[in-house]
Amino acid sequence: MLDFRLLSEDIEGFQDSNRMHVINGFLFSNLPRLDMCKGDTVAWHLLGLGTETDVHGVMFQGNTVQLQGMRKGAAMLFPHTFVMAIMQPDNLGTFEIYCQAGSHRESGMRAIYNVSQCPGHQATPRQRYQAARIYYTMAEEVEWDYCPDRSWEREWHNQSEKDSYGYIFLSNKDGLLGSRYKKAVFREYTDGTFRIPRPRTGPEEHLGILGPLIKGEVGDILTVVFKNNASRPYSVHAHGVLESTTVWPLAAEPGEVVTYQWNIPERSGPGPNDSACVSWIYYSAVDPIKDMYSGLVGPLAICQKGILEPHGGRSDMDREFALLFLIFDENKSWYLEENVATHGSQDPGSINLQDETFLESNKMHAINGKLYANLRGLTMYQGERVAWYMLAMGQDVDLHTIHFHAESFLYRNGENYRADVVDLFPGTFEVVEMVASNPGTWLMHCHVTDHVHAGMETLFTVFSRTEHLSPLTVITKETEKAVPPRDIEEGNVKMLGMQIPIKNVEMLASVLVAISVTLLLVVLALGGVVWYQHRQRKLRRNRRSILDDSFKLLSFKQ
Repeated sequence: MLDFRLLSEDIEGFQDSNRMHVINGFLFSNLPRLDMCKGDTVAWHLLGLGTETDVHGVMFQGNTVQLQGMRKGAAMLFPHTFVMAIMQPDNLGTFEIYCQAGSHRESGMRAIYNVSQCPGHQATPRQRYQAARIYYTMAEEVEWDYCPDRSWEREWHNQSEKDSYGYIFLSNKDGLLGSRYKKAVFREYTDGTFRIPRPRTGPEEHLGILGPLIKGEVGDILTVVFKNNASRPYSVHAHGVLESTTVWPLAAEPGEVVTYQWNIPERSGPGPNDSACVSWIYYSAVDPIKDMYSGLVGPLAICQKGILEPHGGRSDMDREFALLFLIFDENKSWYLEENVATHGSQDPGSINLQDETFLESNKMHAINGKLYANLRGLTMYQGERVAWYMLAMGQDVDLHTIHFHAESFLYRNGENYRADVVDLFPGTFEVVEMVASNPGTWLMHCHVTDHVHAGMETLFTVFSRTEHLSPLTVITKETEKAVPPRDIEEGNVKMLGMQIPIKNVEMLASVLVAISVTLLLVVLALGGVVWYQHRQRKLRRNRRSILDDSFKLLSFKQ
């Protein structure tokens, strides 16, 4: 007999136990295997039903799909929505289909599909790879501060420390850990000796906790040489590309170096309705959920052939920014116990790791690992073309509506749509393009109220073109001191495609004005000459006409 008294003590646990996160009624890859042949055209009919928790990012491991002509690795489903995704598998093996929301995946929302080389099938054209790009990346353990400066949070939200929205996330009192945590991060190095880290200059400053922005073109081979300098096994796994290894994931033990080869076939690049580049993501996949929440995640961009310049920048854009909107759940980090011992204000044994307040305090609503406008480096000049690679991972609560204040962007979906809000869901990656037009410092944030209160907001700055000539200063993340921009610091200003010394700018402007006035006078003089010649020709014609009339009169008289 069911004892309702015992049941009432754990009613929530009982209810959770009866929520089955299924695909066609099966959990944990028990759905009969879905078989297909390499090169087939496969239509996936995806159906979503249920309640507000049934928001699913359907991820296809090992291959990509097209949705309305756009290249994707996942399809978003909401209750009572239906999507058809087209796949042409080129990667042999057995792969997972799963919901990208971490809690759904952990609860069994997984199935498998198998791609075989079928006899009698027409062979697919072999992709030719012509270029190679090498990245040297290391996993390092660091102490990461989500919010080193609370001035924005205190001024903007205008509440006492104890009553502020950020108190639960940033305070290390009352058994909470504060804003500093031990984490593992990807960092780029100059070569395979892993002695000299590649410095993060202005264009990379905004990456924050993310690893380097890895870029390639269709037809490239990306080689990632990975050294694990952390204390536990990690790997590097990328969405969208064709990984050459048959063992997934290939982990590197502490101190070990592993080389990954990512081929970029046509199906990894932009679809017919995409921008010139599409965004993907890479992360450690030994334990995809715990590794990512520990900090090992980075952006990947794949472009059409010919878009990338020799130095790696895009020829059709002036600036590129990659932003990850993710609620880092430190409760699921490998380093939780170390963080409790290091940053907890109480005896670690007295902290209840299952306390609701404690659990909530460790969920960092971050943009590239920073809260409350602590992310630096989102700067551009008026008139510049800017590509934004917008990324989202995480749980079912990671539904983000990202709003750009004072600017709008173009989103390509077969047609061009202008908007100022982009929607992100777990496992979705979008590219939007902007022409910066409104000088000033503006807010960018998630519009979900709980998320913006918890710190998912930052600032971006558009400098006026005239500000090239002003003593403009920028606050750097490393020093928090005011330093001039690089062109001002070098004493030069870019004009007419040339670097002009600041001291010569006024003289050059005067010369340009003088030349303009001279050209105007020359044009007026030439116009006068043309008018005078035209008048003289007209007078000569009149004289000839008078003479002709005179001769005619004389002939009549005779």
